[in-house]
Amino acid sequence: VSMLGKIKTIAQMIAIPMLLYQNDFAGVSIMQIGYYLILAAAVLTLWSMVYYLKMAWPEISLRTK
Repeated sequence: VSMLGKIKTIAQMIAIPMLLYQNDFAGVSIMQIGYYLILAAAVLTLWSMVYYLKMAWPEISLRTK
């Protein structure tokens, strides 16, 4: 597992309770921060997918011939 996957998991784990908390804290929307964290996790998911596909592509292309 790469560090990218660990960061993605951390972002998801922090984002989920923040998305459930609907009150503001010190004038800051906790739900909005959770939204941005879950969005970052989605981007990291796509980034890691591209990374893993790039790493696996030589093996995949050998098996299709």
